[in-house]
Amino acid sequence: MTAITSFQEANKINTLAVRIGIAIALSTLSGVLLLLAYPPYGVWPLMWVGLVPSLYAQYRLMPPKYSSVAAAVRDGVWLWPMLARIFAGGPWFLVHLGLIIAVISLFLNSDRKFHDLTGHRWFVAQGIAANIGFEMIRSFIPFLGTMGFVANTQASQPWLIQPVSVFSIYGLGAMLVLVNYALAQGLFAALDRRWLPADAVPVDVRRTRRWVTGAGIGLAAWIGLSLIILGTADQDAPTVRAGLLQPGFPEPAHVDPETPQELRVRTLLEQGREAAQQGAEVLFTPEMGMAVDPQEEYTPEFKALATETGTYAFWTYGLDAEAGFRNESVLMTPTGEFLEIYGKIHPGPGEPKAIYSDRYPVYETPLGRLATVICMDGNFTDVTRRLAQLGAELIAIPSRETMGISEHTWTHHVFRAIETRTAVVHTDVAWYSHVIDPYGRILVTENVSDSTRQVLVGDVPLGSGRTLVNTLGDWMGWVSLAGLVFFWVLPEVEKRRKKKAQEMGDAAS
Repeated sequence: MTAITSFQEANKINTLAVRIGIAIALSTLSGVLLLLAYPPYGVWPLMWVGLVPSLYAQYRLMPPKYSSVAAAVRDGVWLWPMLARIFAGGPWFLVHLGLIIAVISLFLNSDRKFHDLTGHRWFVAQGIAANIGFEMIRSFIPFLGTMGFVANTQASQPWLIQPVSVFSIYGLGAMLVLVNYALAQGLFAALDRRWLPADAVPVDVRRTRRWVTGAGIGLAAWIGLSLIILGTADQDAPTVRAGLLQPGFPEPAHVDPETPQELRVRTLLEQGREAAQQGAEVLFTPEMGMAVDPQEEYTPEFKALATETGTYAFWTYGLDAEAGFRNESVLMTPTGEFLEIYGKIHPGPGEPKAIYSDRYPVYETPLGRLATVICMDGNFTDVTRRLAQLGAELIAIPSRETMGISEHTWTHHVFRAIETRTAVVHTDVAWYSHVIDPYGRILVTENVSDSTRQVLVGDVPLGSGRTLVNTLGDWMGWVSLAGLVFFWVLPEVEKRRKKKAQEMGDAAS
């Protein structure tokens, strides 16, 4: 008898070990799928199914007590290499952020217990609230904003992403999570018929069928709305010919002793004349491309360019001044007049707040209403929305990025254009620069694998600034955050309700 018992225990352990091994393999697969969905790989369809293998591992293969290991493995495999590529050479904690998140999730994830308790009644809804509500929380972190949002994987597909102007970037994220979780629950129902682990709670087949059907209808409606919006885009909008001056000096001008300011200024002036010769009407320069205030230094040279070429120019610069750090952009008119200064709103990691960061100028010109943000400001939804509300039709986004970061931040600019229905002109010091129309279509770009000096010129239609998101803001993000709070409270309510029902049943018997 003892021998039989020992054999059964050993067999149980072996079976559990196999289940855990398969769970880790599936979670690793999810991590790889998510990684490939993001730039620079850009296999965007994988995001629509990327969570499914790890969800099956978490809710069917891992022991309930350690089910969050599946999510931890997925997040580690996905985030660690992505963040290492983005922040190579940066602070160590950024490079290892993926591992930290994975470790924390081991101790905080109690979803399995809740869904087992409620028979997966809330599985899909809670999945949306947890994932997108957490993205809303992450958007409050100063140097993150919308970095790494699941919706960013879809930025290269303008035919698909137009409802963002109605539901915000959080709405697209919610649709992606809805499809993933509905498919996962459908997989549970299909496979539970053949094999249901003793420690797993079955799903209701009829409820599952409703979720899968609803997700399919919702996705079809989303795509239909997107195609309608894109199909009715204004074909006769006035255009501006933009000249993007990318000087190829990757280091910030105010901390780069190797590159004289005179060389930086001369390079930008030469590039400005080159762009004007190609018909550019507005010149765009990158963040911290020079450590010179054009209103105080080299002013005659800047004015000469304006009057000779008849161009407007956004001159962007960074200065360590006595009054504080100045990360600014100023628009110069063709007559050599300087308009109001814009100061960066959202500083990057380790960067002090700019002293003019409380202004939102929109410049009324014969070409249209122009505005600018600076670099990290484009990672957040608030600044571009504020400028669009003030009437901006074209928003400049000068930046100073690394190669790894530049592979991702263009996705933010696509969504800022759609959210605000404004044109976006993104000019970097050395990497990826873009001209994006108000529907998120990239009109001009040049992908580079090394820091490059170049001039890009292209026409961009002005936007209308009219979207529901401009009126209501990130409303789907707030709804998801409210849902996240609701599902923090609900497990305790359900636990007490079940306990009370059990006590009443015991009393009755």
